[in-house]
Amino acid sequence: MRTFLGILFALAFGFLAATGAGTAYALYRLPQLEALPARIAAQQKARGLPVVPLSAISPELPRALLATEDNTFYTNIGVSFEGIARSLIVDIASGRFVEGGSTITQQLVRDQLLTLQKTIPRKLEEMVLAIALTQIEPKREILDLYLNQVYFGNGASGVYAASKVYFGRTPNELTAAQCTLLAGLPQAPSLYDPLTNPSLAKRRQREVVQAMELAGVLTKKAGSAILRAPWQLR
Repeated sequence: MRTFLGILFALAFGFLAATGAGTAYALYRLPQLEALPARIAAQQKARGLPVVPLSAISPELPRALLATEDNTFYTNIGVSFEGIARSLIVDIASGRFVEGGSTITQQLVRDQLLTLQKTIPRKLEEMVLAIALTQIEPKREILDLYLNQVYFGNGASGVYAASKVYFGRTPNELTAAQCTLLAGLPQAPSLYDPLTNPSLAKRRQREVVQAMELAGVLTKKAGSAILRAPWQLR
């Protein structure tokens, strides 16, 4: 009984210590989290590009992106414990640390405030900052920030640049076929580049459409129509 109580005490103490350390770290980085909108706006201005509000982006793009990358975005706390568990199983099966399980919010703070090193300490930082960002920014603002800075390949950072580079149009003019193509690029922009690897890009688009169907935001019939539609690359 004493041994059992000792284990419970150690676990409780460890949890409290970790929570305290995480809170302290989040408070330390809070000014950087609060400055993210201004930081991303400055980055886009330096590239000669506008920051595009979510209302000026074809709704099919965020719908496709969330179904593919983070289907619990609007309900999670910045991290998805289900995604982390799936990623852990893959890591154990492969015998190495594989990047995965990151929510949209985690990807945003990683891209803007952390390194791309695949280490456990960086992953923990990413999780703490994502939870903290969710407390200070509305979900729509986080999604908008993500879309205005994520890399789509071919030098295109943000949805405005990607829309122009690949299709020669603005984000609000994107078709469903173009949106599902773009939504699959952030995972591996060079691998799924439609300009150089159209077959792989089509395979990735098919995965995006299937994810949307599974999430219930797209019917099978509509998904088939999207996959038959041309991309109309410039």
